[in-house]
Amino acid sequence: MKKTYECMVLLDNREVRQGWDALKDRVTGMMTKHGAEIVSAKLWQERRLAYPILQQQRGTYLLVYFTAPTAGIGPLNREMNMAEPVMRHMVTACEEVPET
Repeated sequence: MKKTYECMVLLDNREVRQGWDALKDRVTGMMTKHGAEIVSAKLWQERRLAYPILQQQRGTYLLVYFTAPTAGIGPLNREMNMAEPVMRHMVTACEEVPET
């Protein structure tokens, strides 16, 4: 059974500067590898971090809405934890994708 999820991904700005589209494709590719169908993937914003992460003071957020089988979320979380450009991520279930 597929559910709708929201994933907020905090990306390393050093990687973002090398190419936003390639990095976005890399992250969404991780998701589709585990059975996800991407509904929306967009740049949310670049922000100053509350505390340094990997010696970085700033990070760029990618907001992704996708549908996926619940069994694919665990492997996706493990892969995101090991991906170098991903400093932090959070996957939550959501009822529907907002229009904006």
